[in-house]
Amino acid sequence: MKEKIEQKPAEHAPESAAGVSAPEIRPTASRFPTIGDLLAMLGIALAVQVVVGVVGQLLAAAYGLDFKTAAPNVLARMTAVLYLVSMSVTLAGVLYYRHLRGGRGSWAHFSLRGLNPTLLLWAFVLIFAVGIVLEPLLRLLPDLKIDFGRGLWAILSLVVLAPLFEEFLCRGVILGSLRARYGVTVAWLGSSLFFGVLHVQPVQVVSATVIGLILGYVCLATESLWSAIILHALNNAAAYLLMILFVTPGGETRSTLLIDLIHSPVLYGIIYVVAVVLCLVSGWMIWHALHRMKEAEKNRSAA
Repeated sequence: MKEKIEQKPAEHAPESAAGVSAPEIRPTASRFPTIGDLLAMLGIALAVQVVVGVVGQLLAAAYGLDFKTAAPNVLARMTAVLYLVSMSVTLAGVLYYRHLRGGRGSWAHFSLRGLNPTLLLWAFVLIFAVGIVLEPLLRLLPDLKIDFGRGLWAILSLVVLAPLFEEFLCRGVILGSLRARYGVTVAWLGSSLFFGVLHVQPVQVVSATVIGLILGYVCLATESLWSAIILHALNNAAAYLLMILFVTPGGETRSTLLIDLIHSPVLYGIIYVVAVVLCLVSGWMIWHALHRMKEAEKNRSAA
């Protein structure tokens, strides 16, 4: 006796008009940012710097001004205006690109509740220690010094505009986008490297990348851009003060590296060892803090 075998259609099987199962379509936002996206956003930033710089040179020449021979206050004013235009266009371009690629969600968090003066003081000292540790390497790299001029316009560029725009871009858009897809560790490392490369010159690329690690951690620890902006402003203010203190009568800035200022090898060696220990201990603390943040994010996702 033969048994009839009934074939039942699969339940709830989605089919297209051709009778083939429809492929799952993921939203574009889930793929942003890729490495290509990061390179594209970096390309936007660098291209804008070049274009604005060239246009600025042409406009200055049209009005009989020369960046090399301009008075410090005039140079500072021209630099501030060009920087404002350059970073405004850069930020607008990067945000528009992010929108086109499906980037969603908040990219900037501002909160005063997370501000911790002790954390900011520790981070500021750590930046100084990192600078000492990097000195032997930085002396080997070419350094094309950029003159921002002198006076209030120079302070505006270095202490106000640079911290605001660069933190919006690097710790806001880049870190926030990377964190949304890859988590805190990749966001911390990726945004710091982006920040470093943005400075172009070899000396600044190295130092800015490492400083970016500290700025990124402070931003993550406090969940606020204000902390990174304040720390960035303090660092730039200290750099500007050193530039003023070590300027020569001819208008050139002498080396502010500690290795060039301390002529006692023993004293410098002691300071260097202390700086290395501080960096190692702080690095260990930061890494473990990031691990705790990562676990907390996993728990929130699983809840």
